[in-house]
Amino acid sequence: MIPHSRPALGEAEVAAAARVLESGMLAQGVEVEAFEAECAALVGRRYGVAVNSGTSALHLALAAVGVELGKGVAIPSYACAALATAIGLQGARPLLCDVDNRYNLDPAAVPEACRTAIVPHLFGAPARLPATPLIIEDIAQSIGGGTGREGRVTIVSFYATKLLTTGEGGMLLTDDGGIAEFARDRRDYDNRDDFVQRFPYKMTDIQAAVGRVQLRRLPEFIERRRAIAEGYTAAFRGLPVRLPESAGHVFYRYVVATSQRDAIEAHLAEAGIEAKRPVFRPAHHYLGGDFPRSETAHREALSLPIYPSLLERDVGRVIESFVRFFG
Repeated sequence: MIPHSRPALGEAEVAAAARVLESGMLAQGVEVEAFEAECAALVGRRYGVAVNSGTSALHLALAAVGVELGKGVAIPSYACAALATAIGLQGARPLLCDVDNRYNLDPAAVPEACRTAIVPHLFGAPARLPATPLIIEDIAQSIGGGTGREGRVTIVSFYATKLLTTGEGGMLLTDDGGIAEFARDRRDYDNRDDFVQRFPYKMTDIQAAVGRVQLRRLPEFIERRRAIAEGYTAAFRGLPVRLPESAGHVFYRYVVATSQRDAIEAHLAEAGIEAKRPVFRPAHHYLGGDFPRSETAHREALSLPIYPSLLERDVGRVIESFVRFFG
């Protein structure tokens, strides 16, 4: 079976984790500090604050920019549940919005009165930012592609199958020293002279050491993803499917759209190829509302295998099986 997703890990990551284990200093320390600085430099922000997940980074970002209890935060309906989860952790309300033709938040769908928006660059395609005063950019699927420099705060996830991984983990990035200091303070509750609500959100040095290796490899990861995507697009051009636009794309996911999505997914599975819905369920399925483009995406979008460790012969298998479906 060719899996839909797989991390790209090698001897350098193993050695980095072993180095930390042998040191006996496992929790947040010098590796985390170095990873923060290196990640901030890559994205083009002044400060980085490493945490244990992308959701934790979102939660701290919402708190740091002052989102208050009951306030609305605009998010695309077609996105993973982490956005609505983080908003709920802050006691705020998700304001669902429809998406554009690249599956990103449609800026025109954001209510004028909305003060805060979370904008993911979904699947690796750069999103257009709305005119909302406070924007949190989510580059969990686009880090390394030039995104993340415009919002008040940027967050990233390092989950196992993201563009680069620490297993689990995330980071908050910003040019605002006050926001960075707030996040550093709130990610750890121990040894304090005062009491405010703080959280067990720290990243370990084991994770950060792996992340530093992955960060150095990120350009080659993206180059490989783009090469696979170029091959897919060349092979699929002319088929009755909508293909992704390549401009600015880092291809965390290669997503096609077709009314025959379920049949193609089953056909590929029979050939030993795992393809998936790129978003399991849009948020309006849980929270209610009518979002036609999000619903169409849920019905038609199919994500094909694309990751740096995907062998060339397996790329060929995916292409051959996909094309064969159409006769």
